[in-house]
Amino acid sequence: MLAGAVAGPAAGLVTAAPASAAPAQFNVLVGDVNSGKIYLFDRNKPFTDANIKWSLNPAGSGHPMEHRFRDTSGDGQILLAATGTPTSGTASIYRRRDKRKLWSANVPNYPHAIERARGTGVVVVAGRSHGSGGGTATGGSLHVFRPTDSHSGSLVRAGSPIPFHQAHGLLWDPQLERMWVTGGKRLTAYRIVTTASSAKLVEDTARRLDEFTRAHDLQPDYRNPGRLLVTDTYGVYAVDTSTMRKSAPLHTRRLVKSYVHHSSGEQMWTGAVEGGNAFGTKWVHFNVSGVARARAGAIIYKARLETPNYR
Repeated sequence: MLAGAVAGPAAGLVTAAPASAAPAQFNVLVGDVNSGKIYLFDRNKPFTDANIKWSLNPAGSGHPMEHRFRDTSGDGQILLAATGTPTSGTASIYRRRDKRKLWSANVPNYPHAIERARGTGVVVVAGRSHGSGGGTATGGSLHVFRPTDSHSGSLVRAGSPIPFHQAHGLLWDPQLERMWVTGGKRLTAYRIVTTASSAKLVEDTARRLDEFTRAHDLQPDYRNPGRLLVTDTYGVYAVDTSTMRKSAPLHTRRLVKSYVHHSSGEQMWTGAVEGGNAFGTKWVHFNVSGVARARAGAIIYKARLETPNYR
């Protein structure tokens, strides 16, 4: 493992695999803070304009903070997007095939994540506090939206925002039927309780873990079902969802902004560097293959797998 912060492609978190190992093939969805756009690339090709497989300029002005594909019965495959600035933000949903905007809502803080619960269709947006200060700022909340029919365009607000200090990461767990949330020192899970005219989050306090320092990203481990991958200011950790035990640091690089473990074993991550742009760099790193891809002129905050699967 490597600690510290290096800007270039050598900034891997683990030793690369032997050169003879063929890199896994998958597509990568990245958000560029500089252009405000979201792009889809083949991880095995340069991240150039000629290789863009899909792109979107999402609703609202500001930074693309979250972007993930999900499957729905009413609208086909959709893109969930959160964009914003330190003082305002927008949550939006697009139909993937034609990029039609199906829904959007203003969020009165700085949204960092959006997720949809399969089955109920409830959408949750996580936003940190207003203003500058990053992880040192106080405040943050969860915003809940419920559908009134089978389509994303029917989403309406469900109650008042739920306070959650420095809310940054969201992930629906279809196995446990819980919405995982992380931010500040906390990782916790919520049940979604719905009626014909309401939806609310009820915390599952048995699944609360207060062992992080400015928790940031939250992703499934696609190679190890039953594990969550959480990044905070000081590293990357795994959490067993049955025992709620946090691992020793998987990696000790600071300021990792997104991290995921592909089913092939590949590890993909983005991160900022000390003294550099707080959102990240132009690089997306792949540990096992030892490759990094740069998008010229970009600042890439998060990189997500193309898959709509939650686990």
